[in-house]
Amino acid sequence: MARLPEWLSLRSASLRVLELRMDAAAADKAEDGGYLDCIGLARGLEELRLWGVSLTAAPAWGRLDRLRVLEIVGAPLEDSAVKDAIAACPNLTDLSLLGCDCSGAVSIELPLLERCRLDFLGSGNCSLSLVAPRVESLEVQGFTWITLRGDHSLRRLSIAKSTGRVYKVDTGKLPDLEHLSLRGVQWSWAAVNSVLQCARDVKHLVMKIEFCGDFDALQPFPEVDLVDFFNSHPNLRKFDIHGAMFAALCQKNSLKSLDARFCIPCLEEVLITVRSPLNAEQKLNTLESLVKYSVRLRTMVIRISQMKNCHDAADDFFEEICKFKYMNNKKVRVE
Repeated sequence: MARLPEWLSLRSASLRVLELRMDAAAADKAEDGGYLDCIGLARGLEELRLWGVSLTAAPAWGRLDRLRVLEIVGAPLEDSAVKDAIAACPNLTDLSLLGCDCSGAVSIELPLLERCRLDFLGSGNCSLSLVAPRVESLEVQGFTWITLRGDHSLRRLSIAKSTGRVYKVDTGKLPDLEHLSLRGVQWSWAAVNSVLQCARDVKHLVMKIEFCGDFDALQPFPEVDLVDFFNSHPNLRKFDIHGAMFAALCQKNSLKSLDARFCIPCLEEVLITVRSPLNAEQKLNTLESLVKYSVRLRTMVIRISQMKNCHDAADDFFEEICKFKYMNNKKVRVE
């Protein structure tokens, strides 16, 4: 590290791409994190990738106006340092903070940003505020509160939280969204409903949330009317669903609005993960309705995953699914 400033100074005129890898021990030995300050010597950098660095204090880069791609992997972060570092790179089109450890409030304002990946570790509460009018792809993991401010051009949105809860997601309308993925152990229903209401024109929807609830107690989703859901998402072509959302569509009253005039106009592919034989009759009714009313359906995959088979109900349910597959063998497949 001691020779890095000299090396950068010699190559600053021609250097466009820099990848710097450090282990944690080397980062700890560096003086106050200042080893990153010398990156500012390379004024013509267009792509910067950092592995294993520490960004707990804002680096003195100055402005890197030509930098378009910034990727930081496996770094401890302080929210204020992140904000200052990003502010020094105002013309980024691609930002990735992956496997980073941070808590607090992360605020990002980048007028030219098109692609953003934020993967934060830990179960603590962390909030994200993003202003990026040109962003087309956003993938975030580990945030409890998410707010997208102003206009944006999102076509792909993925939100996940493997530990802890997602309390609030405020995206505004998502008229251009094509792919939406919502994953996690527990989301508040208000957050789920908010995103679904804003993404009425989505074409590919992945719903892999296990529970809802605003507090420690894990709750099922409230009942979701199947007719209302598909009328609200008429352009849906591919649907990947399991967990609480599938159970919500399988409640007793969720099919009450079905009649001969109803149809699901665009749905072509469905992947459903089934993990419990509870409410077997309603689940079979929902599966049958999806096949019957999806006029363009080409493939339905029913994935049996981790179902406890110590009870006769599981065997009976699996037998009924096999019968359903046999009756619709051109479209339905069981895994």
